[in-house]
Amino acid sequence: MASPSNSTRTRITADMVDKAAALYRQGWTLREIAAEHRCSFQRLSTLLRQRGDVEMRTPAHPRALRLSPDKQAEIRAAIDLKMNQAEISRLVKVTPSTVARLAEREGLALFRGKRPRWDVERARRMRAENVTYREIADDVGVGIMTVWRKLNPSQAAAQPAVAKAEQQ
Repeated sequence: MASPSNSTRTRITADMVDKAAALYRQGWTLREIAAEHRCSFQRLSTLLRQRGDVEMRTPAHPRALRLSPDKQAEIRAAIDLKMNQAEISRLVKVTPSTVARLAEREGLALFRGKRPRWDVERARRMRAENVTYREIADDVGVGIMTVWRKLNPSQAAAQPAVAKAEQQ
């Protein structure tokens, strides 16, 4: 995240530092707060450390604890919906290890099972009716390429060989 340029930065007031302290306690990062207030995060960090009433996190502090309450709630809800770790991390825009640390810290079990099977024959019928791969994927709940590979197995198997031949 780029910091605002000197021409767009605002002067940090005492009121702004109070608001920043409250946001920091809620789990916001210094960079997020600085971007919100359009100020330098280094100066903001210095001012918060000088206050004395804000417990600053160390670099070794677990990343899951730095998550905003909203992101933590999103992760918990996704775990309840039996989404897997990778899906949750893409949805919430955090790393998979952050999802795992939050789940471990709160004693939540991540979904480790296989995806429910989808009806390939139904997908074939839909494709015969000229339904697009995207519409089929949305309907059956899998990725577009998953649908394409299942409906075109001979072409999918030949793809790596074609790519190797083109490289040589």
